[in-house]
Amino acid sequence: METRTLVMAGVVAAFAASATLAEAAGRCFPRQQCQAGQQASPSAPDDGPVPEVSGASAAGTESGGRLPLIAPINSLPGGQTYGRWAVEWQQWAVSMSKASNPLLSVMETHPERCAHRQVGRVWFLGGAILGETNADRVCEVPAGKALFFPMINTAYYAFLNDSEETRTEAFVRNAGNCTVPAEITIWIDGVKVPRPTRYFTGPSGSPSPIFNAQLPPDNIFKLDTAAATDLAFSPSAEQGYYLFIYPMSPGFHLIRWVAHGCLPDFVQEITYRLTVLPR
Repeated sequence: METRTLVMAGVVAAFAASATLAEAAGRCFPRQQCQAGQQASPSAPDDGPVPEVSGASAAGTESGGRLPLIAPINSLPGGQTYGRWAVEWQQWAVSMSKASNPLLSVMETHPERCAHRQVGRVWFLGGAILGETNADRVCEVPAGKALFFPMINTAYYAFLNDSEETRTEAFVRNAGNCTVPAEITIWIDGVKVPRPTRYFTGPSGSPSPIFNAQLPPDNIFKLDTAAATDLAFSPSAEQGYYLFIYPMSPGFHLIRWVAHGCLPDFVQEITYRLTVLPR
């Protein structure tokens, strides 16, 4: 059986190519769960830690031009858990066509894609996809928008036409786990975020629920209805390391992260040059 691995926005998803539709299922890397690893340490300014702040104290506030405000992993930023936000990020990332998906490398020359399908007071960002490891992006963000994004993550997407034994919650959770420790270093406006591996959507952090997702016809996986009935992923599971950043002050902001692990030989080196627009 030939296996074709696709990397999307910090998500690695592998699909097994087979003569039978029942085996044309989402495949990932099962077994052990990620354990918090040691942080990587590429050279960059380290002026002190980025503070955490609870949703109650951050509501209606901005960072004031200095340190950004990060939601703790056990909080309910925007009214829901990190795990629930991770599911919404997954559904957002796979729902867009290849022609308009803001997570493709073409975004480097089309920064307007950053605004595609952004709904509500939380904006999603993503990493490199489809086998790429690096991205350097420019993005304009309206004032008052929080940011949510994966530093590194994985997912397993089952198809409706998979065999019953591969469409159970236990199976997809096992297949959608991180399998190696993660090493992550992230800077926001030159300030290093301490212990970023604590922002985990696995059992030690804020577990994400099982979810469903819908692909468009021109999807980034190049799947059609012959391979995936109704272009639907159900059930699916994810796991990874994310950040929820409360609205930043108007002006320029630089977010950069380097992440290794979650899966073997998986690397993300991502830079976002953000301009938060004035009110």
